[in-house]
Amino acid sequence: MSFSRNLKSSCEKIWEDGYNHPFVQELGKGILSKEKFKFYLLQDYIYLFEYAKIFALATVKSKNKKLITNFSKTQYEIINIELNIHKKYMRKFGISEKEINCAKPSLFNKAYTSSMISYGLTGNLAEILASVFPCAWTYYDYATRLRKKYNNLLEKNFYKSWILNYSSEQFLDSFEWFYDTLDELVSNMTELQRKNIQEIFSSSIEFEYLFWDMSYKQQMGYKI
Repeated sequence: MSFSRNLKSSCEKIWEDGYNHPFVQELGKGILSKEKFKFYLLQDYIYLFEYAKIFALATVKSKNKKLITNFSKTQYEIINIELNIHKKYMRKFGISEKEINCAKPSLFNKAYTSSMISYGLTGNLAEILASVFPCAWTYYDYATRLRKKYNNLLEKNFYKSWILNYSSEQFLDSFEWFYDTLDELVSNMTELQRKNIQEIFSSSIEFEYLFWDMSYKQQMGYKI
């Protein structure tokens, strides 16, 4: 198995904890509170702008046409496809432009995006890719499994389009190049350097879990 494809097994527990989180499972069943999903939407909208910046930083650090093309194309798709999907959901919820513009990132959101931005600014391309990889990979994995598990409930599920979007071949195509690219980037690394890449990936998996959790609790920061 390739280095990149084996990353999931290195953090299997937190990966599965994310999938089994009430936010994800209730979304799959169609019973997730709309207020919780609204909170998630606003936070994820803020997150995606920061996420897109990291691909811009990776583009600057790229040294060949293929990498420049892939990183810049992904940034374009985040801004022009994924954010538009969020806007469609926001219209369903009656979320105004004012609410969007006034929304502030939660402490968890800031911690996650700051971590990725730091790799974008100071890290190498393998470190950058390891930090952003969990977002796309977990979304595709979770949505695909939800689609299969709750297929009989899908037609009446308010969140059907979210599940279908993130389990689609189109979404897989948008990040499938991550695997081979990361394998190439680590091919000449030492075991210690590869261990560092694995730890960066694991940290972002933990942040993904915390994102679901703070959305479910509608939590902006620490609460006693």
